[in-house]
Amino acid sequence: MLSLVALAVAATATQPPALNASAPWWDKITMVMDSNGAEKSCTYETSLDPSLASRCETEDSGLPGKNGKTPNGVVTKVSFERRFSPGDRPEPGRLQPGDTLLGRQLIHLTIDGTGAVKSCKVVDVSGEVPDYGCKEAQTETFALKASAPARGMQQAFMTILVYGHAEQLA
Repeated sequence: MLSLVALAVAATATQPPALNASAPWWDKITMVMDSNGAEKSCTYETSLDPSLASRCETEDSGLPGKNGKTPNGVVTKVSFERRFSPGDRPEPGRLQPGDTLLGRQLIHLTIDGTGAVKSCKVVDVSGEVPDYGCKEAQTETFALKASAPARGMQQAFMTILVYGHAEQLA
């Protein structure tokens, strides 16, 4: 399965926004595929800077006929979403009506005063999740509020969700 971080970086033509350690945020990659599994489109969105919403540039993005009609008018949207929650354990991750949860992973992080991830532990996994775990989370750097003490450790959780939604196109 594709790396969530690689897709997010590829999706943004500019530098991705700094990851905020002081407030909740999310970022999401949504791929639309036809009934044969061919990618039709890919988009990236983030709550950190909504102006960065863009099309993904994935390995398959240059395929001819990518935006053509689907064979039977059915498309499936698959979303890969990261939800960051500072502080206590977050809610399990609610989905929109019609979405089907395919996988969920909850990661506990401690972030030091410089914004580096000092400890990481996967505390819950269900279903199929993308290639994003502690190894990837520990490469992230978080921006801290100027008023935050530089020596304290902050607890946070990263929820990784994979969910799908099938639609019949008219």
